[in-house]
Amino acid sequence: MLLAILDITLPVLLMLGIGSILYVLKIHFDSKTIGILIIKIATPCLTFSTLVKTEFTLVELSLSGLAAIMVMVLVAALSLPFIKLRGDRLGAYMSCLLHPNSGNLPLPLCLLAFGEKGLALAFPYFVIVSVSQNTFGYAMIAGNLKWKEFFFHPIVISVTAAFIVKITDLTVPNMLLNTTSYLGYTAIPLPLLLLGYALPQISAGNIKIGVVYALARLVFGGISGLCVIYVLGMTGMLAGVVMIMASMPVALLNFIIAAERNVEPNNIGGIVIVSSLAMVFLIPLLIWFVLWAFPV
Repeated sequence: MLLAILDITLPVLLMLGIGSILYVLKIHFDSKTIGILIIKIATPCLTFSTLVKTEFTLVELSLSGLAAIMVMVLVAALSLPFIKLRGDRLGAYMSCLLHPNSGNLPLPLCLLAFGEKGLALAFPYFVIVSVSQNTFGYAMIAGNLKWKEFFFHPIVISVTAAFIVKITDLTVPNMLLNTTSYLGYTAIPLPLLLLGYALPQISAGNIKIGVVYALARLVFGGISGLCVIYVLGMTGMLAGVVMIMASMPVALLNFIIAAERNVEPNNIGGIVIVSSLAMVFLIPLLIWFVLWAFPV
């Protein structure tokens, strides 16, 4: 069991570490360009190629997306009184608790823990959270909703295309499938390097509020994930994927939006860095629990 956990977690930790070392050594890493490549090219390509090649049915894949929606609803229900009682700004802090890191950390974990099948099951969950964060999450923090971003989000386009292929049983040319697969493979290491590079740059801000919200994200996400797994009767790989996705730390994008709109960036930055660093140390424990509780 210990060796299996190390096989899954060590590559993730090493790639995060390499990203941080690049920053410490002052080796230029164009975060903005890399981020655009990840969001607009690599991840959509990986999503399309993985969903097209997977043997899972649309019903099985849709169950992962449904789980994401249910987890978010439960997290929102738990977060609302929590934020109100603290007297914090509702929109910004709700987005932090509602939108965890759904891509650059959990996708590699699902791939390493369960192989390409686990990665395929993680994508519908990832799509729901990613689209919500880039639209409703932006609106929560910035105060305005970008509908264009919702309908023309690259992830939405790639998932729609993959579902059309699955529904109509179209044959995708090998040259197209190979191209999207090769581009998609970069969506595993690049986000981890990017996250590792970004962590030393984030101001810790208010450490106290960072610890409080990091703990809330972990507890609310974990409880909601377990409840949804029980309600939907999930077992094995799908349950493990949902648990990993639901337990992730606060997404870096919350800080990026907060900094852009000048909405308590120091506090949001503190939440992101404390939450992310805590999860780095908790990854082995999370993987142990998932492998123990939801054996494949």
